[in-house]
Parts: sequence; structure tokens; C-alpha cells
Amino acid sequence: MGTSFTMLGWITYGFMLLPFYGIVLLAWWIYVWKNRTNKAKIRLWIWCIVLLLQVSTILISPGNCYGFSQGSTCYSNLQILLGSVPKNGSSTVLHWKQVEDAFISLLNAYGVMLVVGLFSTKVKLTDSVINNK
Repeated sequence: MGTSFTMLGWITYGFMLLPFYGIVLLAWWIYVWKNRTNKAKIRLWIWCIVLLLQVSTILISPGNCYGFSQGSTCYSNLQILLGSVPKNGSSTVLHWKQVEDAFISLLNAYGVMLVVGLFSTKVKLTDSVINNK
């Protein structure tokens, strides 16, 4: 979100994503601290999907929101990278509506897969922990 340098992107990042990541990171640090001798078992295919959705969400996220307060939609970062839309300021280039409208769906899918990835990560007890119990 921060790559787009838009007010909408910063509000979304500051009030939604940053606190979410902070809470998740803090919970994992506490969990890892309490289980230092254990090893994590991850499902790589789930985290590949999470990474793919994260990159897609960044590309589809709003990149140029000039005129947003007047009711205009935002150009996506993908259209800025591939098209002839400036990074800021007005433009007469037609909007890619399907791409712009897919942002909320991709953001939700990314959030769901991130939670699935976190919950699918398991802790494998090491032999020393099993023998001590």
C-alpha cells in the first residue's frame, strides 16, 4: 500500500494492515520465545499462494488517486506500470475498471490466505522436548 503514495493507501496501511501485522508478529515472537527448541513445519504451497496474492494486491492497489475526492476512481499500480498514466496528477487515459474493481476482492483473498497460512504452520517437537515429557 505504501508504494502507491496515496492517502487511501496510507489510511488502509496505517489503520488496517500495520496493526494486523504488528499483532500477528508480536504473537509469533511470544510463541517462538516460549518454544525456542521446537521447529516449525510450514506448507510451502500455501505460502506461495500468499506471496502471489500479496504481489497481485500490490499491483492492483490504487496508484494515482488524483480526483478521488471528486468521485473519480483511482488508477491501479498495474496501469501506471504498463500504461501511460502518470504516477500523480490528472490524466485522460481510460480507467481499467475490472482491474480497479478487483482490488477489494484480492485484498480479502490475501487476508484469508494469510490467516490460513498462519494457522497451517505447525510446531514440530524436537526429540529433546519429547524425551523430557
